[in-house]
Amino acid sequence: MKTFPAVRIAGLLVVALCAGVLCAEDAAPLSLQEYKAQLATWSQTVTTLADHPEQAPLTRAQIPRAVEVKAGDKTFQVSYEWLNQGLMQFIASKADHKPEVLRGIQNHFQQAQAEADLFVAPSPADGAQQKVTEILSRREFSRVHGPSEWDIWLERLQWRIIRFLDRIFSKVPTVSHSGQVVVWIVIALALCIAAIWLKRSAEDRLLGLSHEPVLFAPSQRNWRTWLSQARTAAKEGNWRDAVHLAYWAGISYLEQGGAWVPDRARTPREYLRLMSAGNQKLPALKALTRQFELTWYGQRPAESADFDQTLSHLEELGCR
Repeated sequence: MKTFPAVRIAGLLVVALCAGVLCAEDAAPLSLQEYKAQLATWSQTVTTLADHPEQAPLTRAQIPRAVEVKAGDKTFQVSYEWLNQGLMQFIASKADHKPEVLRGIQNHFQQAQAEADLFVAPSPADGAQQKVTEILSRREFSRVHGPSEWDIWLERLQWRIIRFLDRIFSKVPTVSHSGQVVVWIVIALALCIAAIWLKRSAEDRLLGLSHEPVLFAPSQRNWRTWLSQARTAAKEGNWRDAVHLAYWAGISYLEQGGAWVPDRARTPREYLRLMSAGNQKLPALKALTRQFELTWYGQRPAESADFDQTLSHLEELGCR
């Protein structure tokens, strides 16, 4: 089996996309002063939209989903989702309604500036916080916990991919509403492609290493003897051994018929290469070899259906 180049490339692109999106925004946290200056800058930029509403999509594409703000010894994650939604409403609204939307955004800027001062305000509830900590440390709350690192990582990845797509489709008004749906569809498709690629790659590596030393040429034992032993193993419920012995029955049959010169050092794949492309028995031998390799070398559990399928391949070769 060969891995298709397109599938392999698609799998690599998935990894590259996720890594690129995550690395693109790993910025250091803003200081409180930097955050307040950023709010003032965005406020001035939004004010200019009253005279230049056509700049709104470009402005919105530059707004981050969230920023980290470091105040003292604490770090806060502050969302800019309100600004993204406000600009989207501004883009979609009619001309006579745009000034009202801008006033609402500016009011939110003033509120955000006021809330920023609370980041460094002393907490009046230190005693209450200690009491809450004691309560939550009790046994009945032992299974209660916040989001794990994995949950936080997934949320950050989702935000960054949505922002990445928003920047690409910033001129399309409906992106913010359908962005999450598009992201998860893309991720699901990408994961499916990557899973197929990994599965086929693993099978190729596994089957490429298959080699079973045989102490004598398979044709030194009549193919009927091999097949009889296979049927005996099947009666005992040893389906894996039955498939194994049935495979060598097929190799012995072909070797006795002069398909190749006997040699005990060959691997199953080498037997396949000895058959000419035009040989009518080649498809059956390929199917028999794959059934044998997956069961014997791949450690896949075998059942009666696997043995029946192996016998069917033997009949196609002429072993009746």
